Amino acid sequence: MSKRPAADLPQHMPPLAALRAFEAVARLGSLSSAAAELHVTKSAVSHQLRALEADLGVILLHRGGTVRRAQVTEAGADLLASVRQALTLLATACRNTRSAAAGRGRQTLNISVNPSLAALWLAPRIGRFIAMHPGIDVQVFLHANLDPAWQTQDIDLAFLHTRERGPRGPVAGDLPLLAETVVPVCSPDLVAPERRGDPRVLLEHRWLVERHIDSPETDWGTWCARLNLPERQGQEPVILSGMSTLVAAAVAGVGIALGRAPLIDEELASGRLVALVPQFRVAGSWGYVMRQQDHRPMSAALPALVEFLTEEGRASLALRERLRAEAATSP
Repeated sequence: MSKRPAADLPQHMPPLAALRAFEAVARLGSLSSAAAELHVTKSAVSHQLRALEADLGVILLHRGGTVRRAQVTEAGADLLASVRQALTLLATACRNTRSAAAGRGRQTLNISVNPSLAALWLAPRIGRFIAMHPGIDVQVFLHANLDPAWQTQDIDLAFLHTRERGPRGPVAGDLPLLAETVVPVCSPDLVAPERRGDPRVLLEHRWLVERHIDSPETDWGTWCARLNLPERQGQEPVILSGMSTLVAAAVAGVGIALGRAPLIDEELASGRLVALVPQFRVAGSWGYVMRQQDHRPMSAALPALVEFLTEEGRASLALRERLRAEAATSP
């Protein structure tokens, strides 16, 4: 069968509801979940998908039968990327229009974060977010010891360093952002590539020690026991406060540090730091969550920031896995 000339193809736009249904089913994996999110019936979603596929002349999703989860076809994947981008643009435009109609004009979000996360992970991402959302201003405040100034700084969202158990644990409503892993790191000039997998190299350079409570994985004694090394070295360790200070010292070649990913990921990806004995990296006791102020009305701009940073958190995890894989295959 010959293809129809492009000039003879329909030029109309499919219904927006059908495109939203397609995106929801592709993302959630089932008609039932998509129907619940869109507040319509399952049969309505199914009808919209059939009509959309008939209109476009291609199968977009494999669903039903032996397929337990809806699967996007090759043609569907091409369309899905554009639909998601278009829906995001529409949602942003509608938010901005509502804000202007309400007389608020520009919106401001106040966020609170500890210095290390702010310097090593958050700052460049906030810059990208502002570039994507020119109608939203973000003010960044610093806090220590899990104690944001919720009231005096009028905080909308805080990024808190928490652990699973104990008084510094997450609370109901917290949104997971980042999990930590720990690995020794140093300047690439400090240790030759062929020696970076040898645990004994850790005893040949000065240790950089971070003041970090209740965190055995950042204690050099833990690593010596794990690697069957004597807990001693010829040079006195340098004790520093904060991961950002520790990273700066390691990049400068002062010594070897126990780095906490994802805070060190950008430095590893750029080559300013390299991992030592990466095959022995361990899961951290701590992670980061996002927490909204109790009983505070949600700003219309807040969901956009939360969604953006959640995606950035997933990207950080993917980067960490890539770096781990590269380290595992390097000589």
